[in-house]
Amino acid sequence: MAVSGVSLADLRRHVAARPTWRCRVCAAPWPCQPAKLGLRTEYADNRIALTLHLSALLYDAIADRIDTGSPDAGRDALFARFVGWTRVR
Repeated sequence: MAVSGVSLADLRRHVAARPTWRCRVCAAPWPCQPAKLGLRTEYADNRIALTLHLSALLYDAIADRIDTGSPDAGRDALFARFVGWTRVR
């Protein structure tokens, strides 16, 4: 399946590098725009599953922040980055 001329396989390459949670392909904060597009496509029929999946990854990102010594830095921004964009507008 292709989305906007890009294959889903290409979008799936945009994964997070831990503990920084930056994209391994484009180095943008993850989930980057290609990752979001891929996730929206993959979970098109189940937005709840998408939100649960990203919530688990948010938990991992917070744990990584704690492990690296910056637990309180940008909690609201992390929520918006990982989960907030999945809301229906």
